[in-house]
Amino acid sequence: MGNIKKHPMVNLRSKLKIFIFTLLFINICFSQEEASIQDSINTTEKIEARTVTIKTKVRVVDVSPTAYRISYYPRTRQAEPYITKMFFPGEKMEVVIPEDILNPDSLGNVVRLEPLGGEYEVQYRMFNKAKDTIDLHPFLVTYVSDIIKLNIVDESTGSPVSFGKIEVTQSGKLLTQTIADSMGYTRVRVPVYRNVENEIVMSINTNGLFPTWTDSFILPRGLSEKTVNLSRLTLLKGESIYSVVTDHVPFRQGPENASEVLFFLNEGEQLAVSKVAGDRLFGRVRIYLEKQKTYHYFSGWILAKNVYLQ
Repeated sequence: MGNIKKHPMVNLRSKLKIFIFTLLFINICFSQEEASIQDSINTTEKIEARTVTIKTKVRVVDVSPTAYRISYYPRTRQAEPYITKMFFPGEKMEVVIPEDILNPDSLGNVVRLEPLGGEYEVQYRMFNKAKDTIDLHPFLVTYVSDIIKLNIVDESTGSPVSFGKIEVTQSGKLLTQTIADSMGYTRVRVPVYRNVENEIVMSINTNGLFPTWTDSFILPRGLSEKTVNLSRLTLLKGESIYSVVTDHVPFRQGPENASEVLFFLNEGEQLAVSKVAGDRLFGRVRIYLEKQKTYHYFSGWILAKNVYLQ
């Protein structure tokens, strides 16, 4: 009888052990699965963090490309681009590539921009490897041009003349305009769509520091250099320098309104004035004669409202 009463207790203990073991096993399995899921999430996050977005911007000046072909590649292997992609005007120029493929050297990566649909220059930018986002300096897309490396100096001292305003025209049509830097230097880009066999006219306005300088010449193709020596008006006794304040101001032979117009003067041109008669001034102006390629002084009258005393 004692043995019969003992069996249920033994079975109960055995079942309890099995239950506890099973519960522990299930918990271990769930823990491993959670750890596996977490590792998977962490791995995914690491993979996503290794990508980088490269952003490119384009500004256009008087041109309308139909599309842009952009290539990104290591500086040392130009034939092996990371990616090449076509963009159309108005689209965001962004690409996403693995960060690890970028060259870690300083300026070890290059982007090549090729505007399509006309005669445009292919441009390049070098950039460093970075995380998350790389914003490239904007590309300026303009016409193909010949370039003048221009230096502007004071003829009497040899010192640079700062911030001169340069205009280039041909047959009265404006081709380009720019401003020199503080050292009197600038690169003047003259478009190739001009008549390359005819002379261009270059003028430099120094905001009254010197008379407006003008010259005409045949511009060679490609890159050239030019130094311009500016000189002030030579004053006679009793003369003062006045500057013209606007464009197309008549410079007349006599003081009368109906008097013959000798020239139309533009803003920045200067006169050596020796006489004041009411609202009219008499003086000399230095004019560049294009055919003779030389300057000549002419005397005449101008309305006082169109000039100011230097």
